[in-house]
Amino acid sequence: MLVSTFELLVKPQLPEEMDLPATIPGEIKDKITKLSRTVIQGYFLTISNLNAFNATISLVFTVVLQPPLKIKDLLGSKEAPAAGDLIGFLDVKETNLIANIRPDFSPNKIRFTRTIPASETGLFLLQPNILKPELLDGKKFEVRGYVEVFISSLSTGFNSARLLITPEQRGTFYTNLEADPVQLDQIAYALPTAHGGSLFELSFQ
Repeated sequence: MLVSTFELLVKPQLPEEMDLPATIPGEIKDKITKLSRTVIQGYFLTISNLNAFNATISLVFTVVLQPPLKIKDLLGSKEAPAAGDLIGFLDVKETNLIANIRPDFSPNKIRFTRTIPASETGLFLLQPNILKPELLDGKKFEVRGYVEVFISSLSTGFNSARLLITPEQRGTFYTNLEADPVQLDQIAYALPTAHGGSLFELSFQ
């Protein structure tokens, strides 16, 4: 079932000076450059299991990649999921777990599967892996697409579940990480879901 769109970024807010049209005067280009900050943006999903039983769900991300990125570049290995360009976390019962996100059957899809305990709420986060210096240095990382949620085939005993799901984008802006103190700003905004509500009634057949 469709959830929402998503956008992951490590990029300047505004075009770099070299990318601005030649017709723009130099002094204006300089002001635009000074106005621009870098944004690191992640995708958050709050997921509540409304059922009296554990629900195993899969989140499937259909990814639009900017060349030369490939799915294998985004994901680390199964043994080292934090080695890729993307990193995911799931916080359930105040425990942060690194999300083991793997390629799906289609070449432009990735999947994360996890059990949400009965009546529990978890927070899922997918973001650029800023532990990789090349992402922060390059400032050209962008991944967009859409998200779907399914009852996993790993579920046992139940073929339907009711979930509350609320998607959100959160971003952190900065100008210079070497400055002391680093001047940071943040933004967070809710994303509309595909069906306009937060209650998802899923079934597996």
